[in-house]
Amino acid sequence: MAQKATTKSPTITARRATFLQHLAKNANVSKSAKLAGVSTSALYEHRAKTAAFASQWDAAIAEALDELEQLVIERAKRGVAKPVFYAGKKVGTVRNYSDALAMFMLKAKRPEVYARLHAEVAVESNDDAARAEVLRRLARLDGND
Repeated sequence: MAQKATTKSPTITARRATFLQHLAKNANVSKSAKLAGVSTSALYEHRAKTAAFASQWDAAIAEALDELEQLVIERAKRGVAKPVFYAGKKVGTVRNYSDALAMFMLKAKRPEVYARLHAEVAVESNDDAARAEVLRRLARLDGND
């Protein structure tokens, strides 16, 4: 008599653990659920019912975001090498830096300094623009436009 080959599928506990491992790498619930072979609705339901799982989920997201944050900081500090082409051939690289990325990180990490600085600059810019507009209108009233 031929024996039936059985393949044992992972338990739901093992699939949830796999989900959390993927979530800690990519912070993407849908992708992690698919990779673990679990429906997102089942995961969200389990999260709502189980405080420990919800805590593990949050920790996995935090881990993925910590890694992303570190990569962003490195990119702001060290820039990104971009290839330079001439006549269809790569002839070298140039390192590009993003001031916007650096300012974003500074505002996020030190809002007490950089968010305030931005607000002061915006107020000064608005004052200058308002002053210029008033002078323009006065000149028009005087017939000097």
